[in-house]
Amino acid sequence: MMENVAMKRKGELSDENTIVPIRSERLFMQHNYWYFRTREGMEIGPFDSAKEANEGINGFMDFVSTAEPEVVERVTDFFTQAA
Repeated sequence: MMENVAMKRKGELSDENTIVPIRSERLFMQHNYWYFRTREGMEIGPFDSAKEANEGINGFMDFVSTAEPEVVERVTDFFTQAA
């Protein structure tokens, strides 16, 4: 897996007085399958490869950025209750 590093997100501003939050690795493997963890704490998978899990991350981020806020909230609530 990749090491945990503090990196700025696109559009995130920082200077010498601003600390960039620690970013945790989103991908993880469990029982020979790959999953990704969302910022909201949802674990999504399984995927057969890390590449497929990364594609899943991209699809999820596209969904979150284009869906109506109410839809995103429902999905987040569903995953939170299912966990």
